[in-house]
Amino acid sequence: MSSIQNLQTSVSTIAYAGQFDDIRKAVDEFLVLRTTLGTEDDDLLASKIDQRINKLGLVKNYCTQKISTLELAYTNDPYEELQKICPALKNISFVKAIHLFRLI
Repeated sequence: MSSIQNLQTSVSTIAYAGQFDDIRKAVDEFLVLRTTLGTEDDDLLASKIDQRINKLGLVKNYCTQKISTLELAYTNDPYEELQKICPALKNISFVKAIHLFRLI
């Protein structure tokens, strides 16, 4: 990654620092959603996660479409699919993303 990309990533991280906790919570809920697929509660939980996450500036600025957690929950590799929706995440591995979200 170039110095300019590192600077952009750092600026974005600072600008959206408060939203990382929202994303971390959504990731935790998403993991719950994956275990409840096919139940009465999965649509309601997915809708709540979607509403909260899609209003974030991070998602609005870095994703090409709205995130559908229910669709992601049914894929084999949700993070890879999320990277397709949010290309800025392609530079961040899942392990690194989880580490960043846990630190903030």
